[in-house]
Amino acid sequence: MFRLLLTSLFLTATLHAAAVEAESAPPGNADAVPIAKIPDVPPAEAGQFDRAFRRGADFLLKSQNKDGSWGDHRVIGTWNILCPYPDGPLTFKTASTALCIAGLNASPLRNEPAVQQAMTRAEDYLIRTMPHLKRGDALCIYNTWAHTYVLDAMSMRAAALDRNSPRYRELMGCARFQVDRLNELASAKGGWGYLTYTGYSRRPAAEPTSFLTGTVLISSWMAGRTFNLSLDGKVFRRALKFLKSQRTPAGTYVYSLGHAFYPGRPINRHTGSLARTPACDYALRLWEPEAVSLRQLIDGLDRLWSRRGWLTMALHKPTPHESFAQNSGYFFYYGYYYSGMCLDMLPPNKVKRHASLLANDILTRQGDDGSWWDYPLYNYHKFYGTGYALYALSRAWDKLYGTPTGPLTTPKSTQP
Repeated sequence: MFRLLLTSLFLTATLHAAAVEAESAPPGNADAVPIAKIPDVPPAEAGQFDRAFRRGADFLLKSQNKDGSWGDHRVIGTWNILCPYPDGPLTFKTASTALCIAGLNASPLRNEPAVQQAMTRAEDYLIRTMPHLKRGDALCIYNTWAHTYVLDAMSMRAAALDRNSPRYRELMGCARFQVDRLNELASAKGGWGYLTYTGYSRRPAAEPTSFLTGTVLISSWMAGRTFNLSLDGKVFRRALKFLKSQRTPAGTYVYSLGHAFYPGRPINRHTGSLARTPACDYALRLWEPEAVSLRQLIDGLDRLWSRRGWLTMALHKPTPHESFAQNSGYFFYYGYYYSGMCLDMLPPNKVKRHASLLANDILTRQGDDGSWWDYPLYNYHKFYGTGYALYALSRAWDKLYGTPTGPLTTPKSTQP
């Protein structure tokens, strides 16, 4: 009798817990590995945001180069990654400059005359410079990063302009060039990568990575919305197919095509995929919402907040993948940049939690000079890091203190 009563109570509690979970979790597919969620945190006060924005913007304004760019190739520290001259440094500088534009443009300070002037100078620099950017060498295709982030910056800046204005047409011309170059740089294996190990060819035989492919697909979606530009249909379809193939049933994204054969390696498990997952989930939901459910997108964010210690252990370490779970320092603000974008897809009853957790992580890591950085990259790290962080923090501020908006709706792909 006692055993029967105990079994009955256990079943009742289990059914009640399942019902509560069903009520609180968004509908849709779920990943195989459960998520340990941390409690909600109170949102940071508006004054904390104001001070962080001011210090971050001031850092960028006082450190902008005369030609409108940010960063240079001075060696900071004792170790730096491979960077073939001259297009490697130019890639880092143009990508960092584009991210600074993205961060300033998203911030509440974007309408200040000094900020507007800085962004215009940076745009002019990119318009002049990007036609001269080439692939670094047979191994390095770093310039893909520059083309995709310049496409982000052009799309973000032009979104508020009159479609008939001369400036809109200038930015659109720059954006069109980036789309053409991204079509050319797509890997023969599908998607995009930044290193090729199998010889030199006009179309790179690069090892495509999940995160760079997701990054380019997000940039192309922005370009389609702002300029009605699109990738080549074949390139797009192969990239989307590749990205979907990199997602595991556990909800992670393996690092690259070759890693698909080793999903159990640390970098391909949740602790190594934390920063990639928001970007790749967001890209798939933009183009094919049925590929990743809202519940899976939210679970990916919850994993980042609850297990971010794996990323923070890699902060400021100079060697790629030297930290636990093969994480690199440069994963950190990349993950938060795209987590900020994910906030646009969340329902009203979820957005405050995630915006607060995102903001708290960034506010506590601002440096004494007003910058943010995660990895020592010559003298570009504080500029790309501050651009990433300002953008993500601005998206959180929008959700907590800005004008309320509904969740982002994603129409069907306009790609051929």
